[in-house]
Amino acid sequence: MKVVIIGGGIAGLTAAILFQRKNWTVVVNEKSTSIANRGFAFLMSSDGLSILNEFMASADIQLNRQNVNLFSLKRPNNEEVIKIQLDGWSCMKRIDLITFLYSFFTKDTLKEGRSFSHFIYENNNAVAAVFENGEIEYGDLFIGADGSNSKVRELLFGKVNFTPIEVKEIVGVSHKAWKNDNKDVLFQKIQSTQKGLAFGYIPVAKNEVVWFMQFDVKFEVGIDEKNPESVKTFCLDMLKDFPIEVKEILEANDFSETYFWNTRDFDVLPRFHKNNIAIIGDAAHLALPFTSAGTTNAVIDAKALSESFDLYPDFQNAFDYFYKMRSPSLKSHIEQGRELKKLFLNPASYSERGFILPLVSDQENPLNSKESKPIKILYFTDPVCSTCWIIQPILRKLKLEYDDYIDIEYKMGGLLPSWKDYNKGIIKEPADAAKHWEEVSLAHKTPVVGDVWIEDPLYSSFPPSIAFKAAQLQNNDKATLFLRRLKEMVFIEKQNIARWELIERAALKSGLDSAVLLKDMRGKGRNLFLEDLKLSEKLEVKVFPTLFFSNDNGEKLALKGYHTYDKFEEIIKQLFPEIKKKTNKLTPEELFAEFNNLTETEFMFLTDLKNEEGKAILIQLYESGKIEKFENKNGVIWMNKIV
Repeated sequence: MKVVIIGGGIAGLTAAILFQRKNWTVVVNEKSTSIANRGFAFLMSSDGLSILNEFMASADIQLNRQNVNLFSLKRPNNEEVIKIQLDGWSCMKRIDLITFLYSFFTKDTLKEGRSFSHFIYENNNAVAAVFENGEIEYGDLFIGADGSNSKVRELLFGKVNFTPIEVKEIVGVSHKAWKNDNKDVLFQKIQSTQKGLAFGYIPVAKNEVVWFMQFDVKFEVGIDEKNPESVKTFCLDMLKDFPIEVKEILEANDFSETYFWNTRDFDVLPRFHKNNIAIIGDAAHLALPFTSAGTTNAVIDAKALSESFDLYPDFQNAFDYFYKMRSPSLKSHIEQGRELKKLFLNPASYSERGFILPLVSDQENPLNSKESKPIKILYFTDPVCSTCWIIQPILRKLKLEYDDYIDIEYKMGGLLPSWKDYNKGIIKEPADAAKHWEEVSLAHKTPVVGDVWIEDPLYSSFPPSIAFKAAQLQNNDKATLFLRRLKEMVFIEKQNIARWELIERAALKSGLDSAVLLKDMRGKGRNLFLEDLKLSEKLEVKVFPTLFFSNDNGEKLALKGYHTYDKFEEIIKQLFPEIKKKTNKLTPEELFAEFNNLTETEFMFLTDLKNEEGKAILIQLYESGKIEKFENKNGVIWMNKIV
């Protein structure tokens, strides 16, 4: 079987490699006679990278890429309105990826200087592709990967209706040094609040930064796009009120290499094939650049089409399956790009809580929507409550066995307002808390360390409590992960979680927007925390944890302080006698995928394994590279390495 691919860009080359691996005969036909650098650089998600990673083992050259793990949106006055951790994103130069992909081909399998003209047909199926230089390539399957102005697409379906060009981009690579810190690589975007104008930049190498300027086309007046000095003057003038680093990047840029991008898209086609011809990448679908979707989607298209032929040997069923698999997410990405364009052109309508991340992503369900469950638990806790930390294994087991029936609502109790006049039981000062935590660790065989109260004591538990309430405004599930992470930091890693820099680190790790979190901590989050304190006082909560259980019939029961799992089950069954417990069938690997981090106590409790047997499994997972560990003087917490 022979596949003829028209277009030697990323989509076409990736598809060719994948079909070669299926032992198909492959010929790629590219109109250029050399590798074009148009596009400079782009972002790619983990979905696209995972496909490229399949090629690494057999590659002759290395693919250079820069991991990008933070996104920040600022205003021209340097006010940060969005800050989010990115997972699995990389930035790479287009020429590096094309060069890497080219290394898989010979002159017989990749033929340059071939500009597509038309097909030769027999019995409605294409049998050959004809090129403007008169050359002909015969084949069985034909794939059009010839970009947004695809001639293959036009021959199959006619002209598409492109949306009007309302936004243009100027793109370049500036030779500006940046701090080479792989732990904190930032995609920075600065966007005007007054008009459709933005500037973004991402490091791609130690002395290179790819940058772009997006602007409303109505501002493009008196500029000669072919004159480098004219373009430079235009950029500097448009961005004169932006932060100083913008000017520094522009001054270090060679404007003779800069290009203009007319942004546009078109609706998803009703199909991506006709007879034995299919189209992929920008030839099949085109999204606006606001989502950084194009390159990732091109690579995923290639993989999806290849896999379709693994499932269906006949062309029509394979093509139908390919369209069924790809069209829903592509429609979503196009809609996302259009929504971002509206926000860009009308910045007054911007709301940080309704902000759409300018990277391709599946649309989530409403953040805080929840199905109604028959048992409600009102849980009063505190980030520095050691007993609340001790019952973490119980809460996690409840999730595994009764998650379909219980809904836990977290409330903050305000355990430590300050150390001034603090007098609760045996604890009167930080040193008492340190001693108590060490005793708790010994009694419950869990890695609690009291050293934070000696080395860097928290002055209050209010800041992390307020931060949690602010996090709930973004997403309840992420807020719960955030609270867990704060507890790990203070109980195990002996870090002062009253400090903003540590709160922010935990927020980003949990998928929260730290810029929005900080704003909410000063406003709505603080008010929600005060409401929790009032409710705590009304319900006479004196002990942490305190849990109030209720059912739909209005029956209520309470647990105060530490209790065993059996007691929790007893109350749940009292309130809902017909409840059915799920059997925990998760493997150790699946447990770490579910919870990410597990203390040894949690692991033994959730798996019902004996101590020595459980430790042997943890060590095996550790030695196989599936988990890693953080060890302190009182024990170990094990962490999923693949997240």
